Parts: sequence; C-alpha cells; structure tokens
Amino acid sequence: MRTGDEPDTARSALRLRLGLAIFGLLFSVLAAGLLAGRVALPVVLMFAAVGLVAVVDVAVVLRHLRQGAHFQPGPQVPPYRPLEPPPRPSRGHRPVDEDTRIRRYLVIMATCLVLITLAWTWVRTYSTTASVVMSIVAAVLPPVAAVVANLGADMPDQGSDGAGTGRRPRRPPDGGLEN
Repeated sequence: MRTGDEPDTARSALRLRLGLAIFGLLFSVLAAGLLAGRVALPVVLMFAAVGLVAVVDVAVVLRHLRQGAHFQPGPQVPPYRPLEPPPRPSRGHRPVDEDTRIRRYLVIMATCLVLITLAWTWVRTYSTTASVVMSIVAAVLPPVAAVVANLGADMPDQGSDGAGTGRRPRRPPDGGLEN
C-alpha cells in the first residue's frame, strides 16, 4: 500500500528515524569525548557538528510524532491522492532509426579498439603516460557508446500484439513491416 505521493511527498518511518538519530547522537558525543585532546580540533568539531544535527533531527521527529496520525499514518489513514505529473515540454526531437543507432555504436567501439591497440603497441614506446591516458579514454568509451546508441530510440509498446518483444521487425520486399 502506498503511504504518500512517492517520491515527491513520501513519508518516513518516524520511529526508525528517531532510533537512528539517537544512535547518531550517542555515537558522535562518545567519539567527540574520546577523541578530545588526542586528535586535531577540527575532527572533534566535526563529531560535535554531527551531534548537533542529530539533536535537531531528534527534536523534529519528536514534534512530528506528537502531531499524530497525519504525519505518522497507520492502517486507518488512507494514502494521499497521487499528484498529477507536470506536463513535459515538447523537445521537438524525432526518433533515430535503428541503423543509425547501430552505426553510432560501432563507430565509438571501433574508436575504443583503435585507442587500445595504438596505446599499447606504438604510443607506449614513446610515452607510457600517454598510453595510460589513451587506455583510460578507451575504458570510458563502451558505456558512452551504449548511451549514445540508445539516444533517440523509441520505447517499444508493451501491447499484446507482440510489440515490445525486443525483436527487430523484418522488412518484406514490398517495403511494409511484418512481425
């Protein structure tokens, strides 16, 4: 059962949050007390700041718990009515056909292979640093290729007619589509 308009107006489990805040308060006060005089002052102040945040959180949670079932719903409190999503602005882009997306992917992956091959066969004889940099760039390219290849793709319909199965439709000789 929903407890709110997640994620916009999601409600938290206040008793669990209270327990975690009390634990954080105890831990930070204990750490600040044990480390005082043994480590640098900024470390102790960091633990004191965490303790201050925990005190504020405990106060807020206790206030919400005292306010009643509106802030801590039980089974008798129905969930909020879901919010209407904001309208999405028209970006005016058109979907890219699958052949173009495959071509983009293959070009980026070929660039990755060329970088690796050049880096460890030829460039390394001149500069190890340059070959390492080329290898790092080549390591970043496969996820970039996956993202670029999926830009502009239409999301498949999940209908009962078999669309959205992940299969590429075949083109018969007459130019139409068949499934």
